[in-house]
Amino acid sequence: MLVNQPQQLNNTSLGEMNLAHNQIRLFPDEQVLREGSTVMFCCIFPTETHITSLFFGKTLYEVINISPRVKAIRVENINATNSFGVIFYHDRNSEAAHNFVTFPPEKPFDFRCETEDMRLVYCSWKIQRAPNLTGDRRRKYTLLISDSKAVGCDVENTDHPSCGFDVIQQQITYNTTLLVTNSLGQASETYIFNITDRVFPVPEHLEVTAGVFDSLVILQLDGCFKGLLLICQIELEPGGIKQDLDKNGSDSMQYYAFKLQHLKPSTQYSIRGRCAVQGNDWGRWTTQRLFITEPLVTIDLWRQIRDHPNRTVTLLWKTVSSDSELYIEAYNGCVSYRNTERNVCMTITQTQVELTRDLNMSDITVRAVIQSGLSEPAHITIPSAYIMPREKRIMGNEKGFQLTWTRDSTTTCDYIVEWCMLGVALPCNLQWRKVPANQSSLNLNAGYFKAGVLYEFEIYGCSADGHRRHEKQIGYFKEQKPTQRPTLYSSPNITWSSVNLKWSFNEKDPSHTGFITRYVIMVQDDSEAASNLSYFIQSVDDPCSKSWMVSGLEEDRSYTFQLAACTSAGCGPETTAVFRTRKNFYLLMVKVLVPLVVLVGCCVCLWSYRNLIRGFPEEAFGFLHVKALDLDEDLYEASEKIHTLMIEDCKWCDVEILDVRPITTEKPWLTGAEDQSCSFITPEVTPPSCHLTTDLTNFTYVSCVQQDLPSEELQTEATKQESEISGFSSDYVTSVGT
Repeated sequence: MLVNQPQQLNNTSLGEMNLAHNQIRLFPDEQVLREGSTVMFCCIFPTETHITSLFFGKTLYEVINISPRVKAIRVENINATNSFGVIFYHDRNSEAAHNFVTFPPEKPFDFRCETEDMRLVYCSWKIQRAPNLTGDRRRKYTLLISDSKAVGCDVENTDHPSCGFDVIQQQITYNTTLLVTNSLGQASETYIFNITDRVFPVPEHLEVTAGVFDSLVILQLDGCFKGLLLICQIELEPGGIKQDLDKNGSDSMQYYAFKLQHLKPSTQYSIRGRCAVQGNDWGRWTTQRLFITEPLVTIDLWRQIRDHPNRTVTLLWKTVSSDSELYIEAYNGCVSYRNTERNVCMTITQTQVELTRDLNMSDITVRAVIQSGLSEPAHITIPSAYIMPREKRIMGNEKGFQLTWTRDSTTTCDYIVEWCMLGVALPCNLQWRKVPANQSSLNLNAGYFKAGVLYEFEIYGCSADGHRRHEKQIGYFKEQKPTQRPTLYSSPNITWSSVNLKWSFNEKDPSHTGFITRYVIMVQDDSEAASNLSYFIQSVDDPCSKSWMVSGLEEDRSYTFQLAACTSAGCGPETTAVFRTRKNFYLLMVKVLVPLVVLVGCCVCLWSYRNLIRGFPEEAFGFLHVKALDLDEDLYEASEKIHTLMIEDCKWCDVEILDVRPITTEKPWLTGAEDQSCSFITPEVTPPSCHLTTDLTNFTYVSCVQQDLPSEELQTEATKQESEISGFSSDYVTSVGT
């Protein structure tokens, strides 16, 4: 209860409510009170309880009797408490009220906003008096941004309070209000700014590559600075040397490279950097980076390990001197071994040495011996075992080789890339290059390489156990046509329509001028019937294949075969061979056997009808006196359907046709010639004599004439035998002539 003037308190104002008779209540409790105010603290207790003294904090206050069950104390100009608050209690010390005293929030000052990367805006301010409460009762900060939602700030460090929000795309002007609140009130401060005026870039990373007399410093800047002109600066100590470099900003990672010159060998320097947008103030400095320049003489040490024909380790190195006139007297090399204290040193006068490989060989150290003493040592570790990586094919271009490889998680210090020419008679001139561990690519200039030569690249990863093979790559700077030709076998498998070519060729020979990708076979027909364009080409796309079936050829013909190996640059010289296809005896046998089979079949068919043909005339025409054969209607219709009766010129007699209208009930007849005149027109028909010579003619195979005769002329003795003739059925039409 806060009071400014003493006043009469009654039971109602003290909150004397339905309390249990054995309960003591203290007011206020768990409240946040304003600093500097006057507060009346009350105690309500049962009738049988006697309260004689009341305390606020550790101070005893004079008790004010309000009623028989209510007592109070008056605390004036109450002070702010710490985060634990203050207690109000009575002399029985069994109950206590816990309260907090604080002050209303003050208006923040020096409120400003800025950005380092144009992605996140940080706002900072200063406060006059640090808040004294924590937890749920602490002071709350909120950023109100125009055209955006409010951002709550979690301020932990009250010495340098700050809060951030994301940059709003396409928005330049920002109206920002900082709202400070607690349970006693609130305060605010507004800041309006143009974001391009509040950009203060800070480099994300600073990297130094030290040399002997010069060093390379790279500032790495990350942010969305497109459309802004950036300026970066470095400062070198000792010396206070500063260099500036400006560049147009972008939305991606940017690198600013500074080259420091005229440095001293083996000297420690410190470097730091900062950046700014043109027209704005500088951003803050990066943390200082210490580096030491390279010694006067450095040794780039490498080794080549061979298992065949002998287990050897060849050490190779290059020296770098800060003085071109510096004389190197010799080199000192030392070899240490695993699991032993053995250490062997030697003096070497050249830049390479071959050692017999020992499985326990571990570390090798090489120093240059100069006038002033020994240079800094170069170390290399020989691994105990190797894992042979798979071979990968690459191809160069006009700029050289762009090598890339997968990152090795076990590589901690650097990569070594070595390369050498393959397929040459001279010893390999081994070259190597160091690459930082955070890099997985290397560009090699075209001046190091020749066209048509196979190069082998081996990438080694460095770790505590030494350099281990990581990848192996082979490739040509520029491929050329092959210079070698395949060898065709002289005895291929030949049939009447195909030739199975076989050849030998080492497609993996390192002396080739390119990767063998395929073979080309040209087939030429050499026969006189073939034209000049009678040839075709077939491609064998598998370079490991050494045989090919050429099919679709003509029998018993001579063909010329040309075989060549090809690379991506073209095909090389051809190997020529001539082979003749065989005769097709199977087809000849078919041509002979088919007519024979047909002939035999015909003979078999005719043989089955031999008795029918031989006995047919005797059985059917026993009556030699018949002049003409009267066909029944069915036989006549069948003869017309199979066209056995055709009207042709008679080869053996004269035939005349008389147009006589037949009786509709009579049937047509075929008649035979009676004598050499063969006249069918006779006034009357005489019966045949049994003593006359009989002539039988089969009209099925001789063309005859069908004519209609008057009924009175057909009344011969032959008509009397109609029943006998009509009862006979045959496929032959026979005429009887006497």
